[in-house]
This record gives sequence, structure tokens and C-alpha cells, in this order.
Amino acid sequence: MERLPLEHTSISRLSLYAVITGALTGLGVAALNWAVIFTERAVFGVDHLVNHDPTSAVSPLRLSLTLIGLGFILSWAWFLLDRSGSEQVSVPEAMFGKKMPVLTTLCSAFIQVMSVAAGAQVGRENAPRLMGALWGSRLAVALRIDPTARRLLVASAAGAGLGASFHLPLAGAIFTLELLLVEMSAQAVITAMLTSATAAAVTGIFVEPHPVYHSVPVAESMATIVIALVVGAFTGLLGHWFGALARSAVKHRARGRQLLWQMPLGFAVLAVISYVVPGVSANARFTTDSIFTAQSAAFGLLLLGALRMCVILLSFRVGVIGGTLTPAFGLGAIFGSLLGLALHPLFPEIPFGAFAILGAAAFLSTAMAAPMFGMIAAIEFTDMAAQGYLPVFVAVVAAALSVRFWGLLIQKEQKLAPFTSALFKQQP
Repeated sequence: MERLPLEHTSISRLSLYAVITGALTGLGVAALNWAVIFTERAVFGVDHLVNHDPTSAVSPLRLSLTLIGLGFILSWAWFLLDRSGSEQVSVPEAMFGKKMPVLTTLCSAFIQVMSVAAGAQVGRENAPRLMGALWGSRLAVALRIDPTARRLLVASAAGAGLGASFHLPLAGAIFTLELLLVEMSAQAVITAMLTSATAAAVTGIFVEPHPVYHSVPVAESMATIVIALVVGAFTGLLGHWFGALARSAVKHRARGRQLLWQMPLGFAVLAVISYVVPGVSANARFTTDSIFTAQSAAFGLLLLGALRMCVILLSFRVGVIGGTLTPAFGLGAIFGSLLGLALHPLFPEIPFGAFAILGAAAFLSTAMAAPMFGMIAAIEFTDMAAQGYLPVFVAVVAAALSVRFWGLLIQKEQKLAPFTSALFKQQP
């Protein structure tokens, strides 16, 4: 008998599929998070639950040697996976029916998170997205559901994986709706939110949720709104340029045998930089949190921001697979703080942390081409109080408008494809 299309499928049945998919995704993400913890303990002797920056537990020389070794091991891991494994499938491809190979996808996801835990300078959110998409696609095949329902389920599971990894259930659902589905139908909203909430709850059973960043006080005042406009416009434009460079680096990344020499060479460069400027290879979450809670010198922030941006782009170029979530958020905090140092004499009542969080939200929103996600992620990352929502919203809007004005100025449309995968094309 011919199956009914999605519009005739009951929401209750779709909700049941979402809960099952969310639970499986939550289990998979919990395994990834524990892989991060075990890797940090093995490499640095401590994990981020005890020390926000595990790299600080070892000497600069030890860290540099670790990065050199990581580059060699990682190059062979990706080379062998590409040569001997099945063809890897992206989340967008899985949404449209391409089958995700179980073993290859799992290996890819665990290599990604373990490499970041050991010191690779990229984000690790791509791995939980793959984990979620794998479960969603497999469940869709097992249930033999129609293509439209499969697209909803796979996308929702991918966003749920991201949300569960950082305990950001709302941001995970927004990621699904804004970046993957690009729709807000009732079925899409229910499926995305239910899957994300379930995944976050299940992951929380096995890995205790903890704040990603300290809460930053942001007041809803006229001065803060003015600051949000300025910081949002400036850091938003920087985020857009960073996003364009990151996409270019991924597009021209090392492949095949190129990995065997370019990746070790890239990590050797990172090792030298890390030895001279230790903060460059520090955990991105720790660096950002430090900026939220303490004032830094202008030169130090400028140097840190420039070097971190360079090593992130270098990592993508030499073939490291990962995302841009925490790196972009951290860079935005750095550049927002730089503006804070310049503007603080005019607005002494505004804490430096407010400049940083506004910059982080704006930078992230344009780097990922996702204004709603950037705003919600910043709020959930920091457990922000309600009075800070409006300034963050204004900063994100200012960021989007600054990119638009830049496009008009150079007479070229500034549209970036969503950075939903650092590995594959965006369209099936």
C-alpha cells in the first residue's frame, strides 16, 4: 500500500519518532562527550570539568610536543579513514536520502572530538551533528517513512546533537530550523524542539550539565543599546570575513596524500606559536570565559585574536575536520573586548564582559550565517538574565545590517552558505 505523505501523518506519530531519535542521539552525544573527557585525561592528566583549560596543566614544551605528535597521528587517521572507509555522507546529503555508513560516520565523529580534546584548534560541534544525523537517518530507513518526514527527522537529530553536546536545547532546535530546514512549519517546530529537548535530557543523565561560560551581566539601558549597535556592526563584519575565509580554507583543504605532510606541518607551526604564545592553543571555552570575567590589555587581546584566527584557518586548510561554533564565539569575545577598551572611558558603567558577550553573539551570527542561532546560543551559553536579551538582539541585527551595507559598498552580494559542515558541500 502506498504510504501517505507527511501532511496526512499525525503529529503524534511524528512526535514519537522525535522522542526516539532524540533519546538515541542523546546516548551517542554522551559517548562523544565522555570521549572528550577521557582524551583530556590521557593527554593532559586533567579534564575540562576540573580545569577549564586542560592545556594549562602541562608545560609549554610538553604542549608543543603534544601538538606535533597530534598532527602526525591525526593525518594518518584521516588518510586511512578516507582510503579504507566508505564514502562519508554529510548531514544535508542524509536529509535527502543518502545513506550514512555507520562505522565510517562513527569513526569520523570520534576522531573529530578526540582531536579537539587533544589540542586541535577547531570546534567540535560537527561531530554531534553527525551522530544525530546518523541515528535519524537509520531510524528513518527502519521505519520506512516518507522523504519529507525523513528530512525533518534527520535535520532535527543533527541540531539536537549540537544542542545536547553543549546543553543548549533551544539553540539546537533553532539550528535545525534556521540552518538545515529553513522553515517554521508546525511539524518542523514540534519535531525540532522535541528531538532537541529529549537529546539534551538524555545526555544530561550520563554527563552532568555544567555552565559553558560564566554569566555576564548585561543591562537593558540606552547606553548598552548604543554599545550593542557599535559592537555588533564592527564584530559582525569581522565575523562575516572570518566565515568567508573559513569556507575558503575548507574548500581548498588538504586531501588524500596531501594530508600526510600538510597536516603535520600545520601542527608543527601551531606548536611553535603555542610555545611562544601559550594562550593561543588554550581551550577556546577557557579563553572566552577569561575575557568575560577579567579585563585584558589591548595589545594582548589584539595579538591573541590575530593568532587564534590564523591557527583556526590554518587548521581547516591542512585538513582538520570540525566546526566554527566555539572558535567564532571566542574570537567575537576578543574583538568585542578590544572595542570595550576603546569605548569604556565613554561608558564607564558598562562592564567589559558586556562588550565581550555582545561581540561574541554578533561575530558568531555572521560567521555561521545564522542570526537567530547566534543570539540564542549566546544567551544559553552564558545563562543570561532576561534584561540582556534586547542588547544581544540589537547587536545581532546590527551585525547583519553591517554585512549588508558592506555588500552595497563593494557592490557585491555578501551571501554565505550556512557553515553546517566543515567537510561537505551544503546541497545534496
